[in-house]
Amino acid sequence: MRKIVPALLLAILVLGGQCSWSQDKGKTEASSKPGEAEKIVTPLRVQVVFTEYEGEKKISNLPYTLLVNADDHGPVAAVRMGLRVPIEVNPNQITYQDVGTNLDGHAEKADNGRFLLRLNVEKSSVYAPSASEKPASVGGSEIANKQPIVQQFRTQVNLLIRDGQTIQSTVATDPVTGHTLKVDVTLNVIK
Repeated sequence: MRKIVPALLLAILVLGGQCSWSQDKGKTEASSKPGEAEKIVTPLRVQVVFTEYEGEKKISNLPYTLLVNADDHGPVAAVRMGLRVPIEVNPNQITYQDVGTNLDGHAEKADNGRFLLRLNVEKSSVYAPSASEKPASVGGSEIANKQPIVQQFRTQVNLLIRDGQTIQSTVATDPVTGHTLKVDVTLNVIK
């Protein structure tokens, strides 16, 4: 009896190993079917530049670089850059507002060496007029507030872009300051 139990266990282990090896082999053969070629991931460098103008005068230029893998089914590439601004709610209470830039990107290969680049872009900044500046106004109505005003810009773009190309994706005018914001996107394949 003592010899039968170890022999029986050994037989179970050997047969179980062969069955699982056969199943793994079947999965490997099934996954390498012709026509089901796995997409190759292409690393991309995406530069997003925010350029702000007051009339024709350039007053700021903010570049951000985001690394995106085309045809990668992993997480979306993201950049978060900013700070938290304290805002007084009442004399005894302060809350914090996130201010800065958020970029989210995803890319896929398209025809003719181009890429379909999807970007979500958010940019916010604080506007607090100095004593020499006029108060903020929207639609001709003056905003009388001692607290800072948070300006926000959001856009979602789907660009068909090729390696080395720069596209001006968005142009917008801030209703408070009258400044024009231009967003340029450049894509480069990382080799």
